[in-house]
Amino acid sequence: MTDQLQTTSRQPVRRPRVSLWALRLVLLLHTALVVAQPILAGYYLSGDSDAMDMHSPIGSTLWMISMIQLVPALLYWRPGGGRLWPAGLTLLLFVAEFLQMIFGHSQNLAIHVPLGSAIVIAVVALTIWSFRPAARRGRRKVAQ
Repeated sequence: MTDQLQTTSRQPVRRPRVSLWALRLVLLLHTALVVAQPILAGYYLSGDSDAMDMHSPIGSTLWMISMIQLVPALLYWRPGGGRLWPAGLTLLLFVAEFLQMIFGHSQNLAIHVPLGSAIVIAVVALTIWSFRPAARRGRRKVAQ
């Protein structure tokens, strides 16, 4: 009986490596672009109208970065042995950033500003998490 318990408790753990680094690289790009957005908006509100020439095209492409990010997030999960929730959060960010672009172009600031704040917080938090030890921990294989 104890042998059976020992074998089940020593199931191999898959640890994501390459997929985690791919996810980190895309997250770093995503974070840089997303953090630039409120800075550029602040410059625009301070009277620098040229800042909108950068804010708008970055905002129009952020949802595409999320779509690209979904690939390494899924690879991190399934073949990489990582968790599924980063892929789920990335999918949620994709939808949020697409809506953010629509609200920004329609100048609906009542939704655009708080949604942008939530997006920045989520992307930065996900990026920080990806460099923490918890991201390197794999999930245990389920014994069948």
